[in-house]
Amino acid sequence: MLKHWLSSSNQSPNNWGIAKAMDMLNSPHLAGMSAEAKRCALLMALDAAGTGVEALIQDAVKQQRLLDQQEEQRQAKLHKLEAAILEKNRLVQAELDRLTAKHMAELQSNLDIIAHHQDDFRAWQKAKEQESQRMMDAAAFCVPHNQANRGSATLSVVMEPLRAARA
Repeated sequence: MLKHWLSSSNQSPNNWGIAKAMDMLNSPHLAGMSAEAKRCALLMALDAAGTGVEALIQDAVKQQRLLDQQEEQRQAKLHKLEAAILEKNRLVQAELDRLTAKHMAELQSNLDIIAHHQDDFRAWQKAKEQESQRMMDAAAFCVPHNQANRGSATLSVVMEPLRAARA
């Protein structure tokens, strides 16, 4: 990608720049040659093109500056994208927190309703026990003394002699 960018910079095909030098040094024609042989080949090509090492170095510096500028632009774009996405995530998290709080409150409300009905049921059971005890106490007076022990009488024990007397 960078090689394409370098080769598409403001150079005509006949001008020698750092991109052309890079292509030459990576050519299969120079593969396997020593570094000194490659250097000599590059210097000969520069002489043949009528340019010098200074122009090649200046182009390399220029191309490096352009790459650095592009890096800065890409980094700024990346930071802007990151900031936008992080803000979006913050909003999503806030909505998630709001919904979680809402649903947790609803869950607690439901549990409170159950607890209230459980309390009502236990209160009703206690009242039932008291009412049953009052009925047994009243019914015990209707049974002859020797047939029911008033202190430990249950309603069924108290009611049995009454049923038998009716039959």
